[in-house]
Parts: sequence; C-alpha cells; structure tokens
Amino acid sequence: MSQYGQQAGFNYGFIEYVDSASAEKAINEFNGKKVFNHELKVNWAQGSTPGAKEDTSNHFHIFVGDLAPEINDEALTAAFGNFGPLTDAHVMWDQLSGKSRGFGFVVYKEKADAEKALAGMNGQWLGSRAIRCNWANQKGQTATPAPIPGQVLPIETVMSQAPAYVTTVYVGNLPPNLTQEEIAPIFGQFGIVHEIKMQADRGFAFVKLDSHEGAANAIVQLQGANMGGRPVKLSWGKNRSQDNNWQQYPMAGYQQNPQQQQHNMRRHHQPYRGGPYNMNSFPKVGGGRGAGGMDPQMFGNWPDQHQ
Repeated sequence: MSQYGQQAGFNYGFIEYVDSASAEKAINEFNGKKVFNHELKVNWAQGSTPGAKEDTSNHFHIFVGDLAPEINDEALTAAFGNFGPLTDAHVMWDQLSGKSRGFGFVVYKEKADAEKALAGMNGQWLGSRAIRCNWANQKGQTATPAPIPGQVLPIETVMSQAPAYVTTVYVGNLPPNLTQEEIAPIFGQFGIVHEIKMQADRGFAFVKLDSHEGAANAIVQLQGANMGGRPVKLSWGKNRSQDNNWQQYPMAGYQQNPQQQQHNMRRHHQPYRGGPYNMNSFPKVGGGRGAGGMDPQMFGNWPDQHQ
C-alpha cells in the first residue's frame, strides 16, 4: 500500500510492505539514491516498527535521550537487549528530513529488567555520545497526580505533537492567587525553568523549560495535578517573542547574573535545576502511563493554539 503527500515544499510518501525484511531491504537499497536528480531519503515511518506489535501499555517504558545520529532501532535493541527481553525499541525520526530526532524509547515487560537497564545504561556511551535514560512515564514510581477524565496519551505521542524546538508548556485552570514562585519549583523537577509568563486574571500561564523532553514529561506527569486547589490542564505552548499583553516575571535564581542568582537562590531556596523544595505543598512527580485528563482539542493544530 502506498500513500503520498506534500507539505511545506516537501514531497513524501509511505509504502507498506507485507514483511519487515522486504521493507528493510528497500530502505537499504533506496536511501540516498538519486532519482531525477533528487536524493531520496528513505527510513522507517515515525512511530512505526516492523512486524506486528503486542500491546505494551502495561509494560515498562524507558526514555533514551542524547542519541547519536547513527543510532537506529537495531543498535538500540542490541544495547538494551542485554538486560532482558524487549517488547519494543525504536528511535524517533523526523519524517521530512529522515534524520534522528535524538531520542528513542525501549520497553520491557518486566520491571526488574527495566530497572537494571536504567542503572546500567544511564550515562553510558552508545555510538559517539553518552546517553541519558529515565522512566518515560514514571511507571516505576508510586506517587501519582490525581487525573481528570479525558484522553490518555503516552509520552511518545506527546513529544511528537510539537516540534523538537518547542519547550513551552501551557498551564490552564489556575486559581487567580497562584504566583510564579509557587509554580517554579513544580516545573523545576523537569529541568531548568527559563521563564514564566502569567495571566493570573484569566487563569493560565506559560512555562518555558530548557528541553523538549522535559516539557513533555511535565505535560504527562502534571496533567490533572492539583495546583492551588484546582486540577490543571497542560498542553504545548508556542515558543515566541514576548507579548506585551502578558505579565512576564524574571525567574528568581534561574536567569539572573551569578551574584543576583545566588542572592535569589538563598531567598527562595531554589537551586538552578530541580532541588530540595518543600514538596509537601506541591504536586509530586508520579506514575501513570500517559497524560491523563487531556482535552482532545489541546493537541490539534498546536501552532494555532496557545500563543
């Protein structure tokens, strides 16, 4: 079966083979070959893996970041297969460029195997880079934010809903009295918080983190969490220049010069990344298999939404 399309000046298509061996042979044969003076880029379709897949929703998913460009599904499988049988292993690819997006996921059926892989592979070299590993959905942990009814999305889906350069999270249904000092340490669990833009009277804020995967993890793990007495709704925001209609706060201890940063860190007890906050007053990073409570419209046409 073949499907074709065009987007932003790119011509592309999808071809489905009856078996994975034939598909792999086609990739090896045609990737990089010139046709009518144009070089073809051929790779596995994003999110696809050859052959039939079993339901892995109840398995243990590991996020693998900082992947070198040469690492493919086979290399990922070979590296992580030493810790136990894998039910899935795939690198995320950009459909237009055909290049790796620099991260992937491996899945184990047994928690013990996944824990061994986390302990053994985090910080290890795979190809030309040292990789980072963590629970993709924090299934290995016990604390869980209270979900609200709605669609459940795995982190792989959430990460693919926005381009890799987007690191801003929209936070909705906030109470009007919640401050940026209260929001900052909550999101500091997921990376460096660069800035927070709040519109308190309208009940929402935008939080800009330092990485796409950190923002995605925040969306997944804080979806429906109680902030100031309300279950919040999270989705992707849009990275853009400052809007004068928003109230923007410089992040104490996050973006100041070193002397001012040290002063603010002592004043707010906030380190540069994450840190020993009094987390009893904040939502905990927790379990769950996806971004519970998500408005199905939140991820549709994301660039046209939260500005």
